[in-house]
Amino acid sequence: MNGQSSFEFQWLSPLGISVILFLLYGGLYILIGILTPFFHDTETGRQILFTSSRLDTIVFGQKPSELLSDDPKLARLRTILLLVIGGLLVTAGCFQLAITWFGLRQGQTWALAALTIGGLVVLPFWFAALRPYFQPDVSLMLFDTPPFIWIPVALLLPAVVLGLIGLG
Repeated sequence: MNGQSSFEFQWLSPLGISVILFLLYGGLYILIGILTPFFHDTETGRQILFTSSRLDTIVFGQKPSELLSDDPKLARLRTILLLVIGGLLVTAGCFQLAITWFGLRQGQTWALAALTIGGLVVLPFWFAALRPYFQPDVSLMLFDTPPFIWIPVALLLPAVVLGLIGLG
């Protein structure tokens, strides 16, 4: 009996494009996670606490750079939290890439389910983190949110739909 599967992966198929989107998703997490320790304490990095300089100033009542220079303990806490977030992004990105490459690319339904669940369970956390920005005097726009939030969210729906089509 031949133990080989008859499944043949093709990059330009719906499943192939789904794999590409999930690889981009995971690669972005890894890239941002790796760059975080290098850029969080630069002049540009200190202009943002979480979203954008403009919105962070409205929500926190002072420019992020001023808050960080006025309060060294806050700056230290921000550094610690950003390093942890960077590490978690690298970890999540590695899992994303592994599940995509070794599961979804092989036509495994469980891999699409895991990638979909992983992409969806984080959404309530992003909503909770952005809740202080949902107030009348703040107009939160897509590009005000950090790219590690909005890019994967934008990639998730087409990746899942194409994965379902490709596995169907």
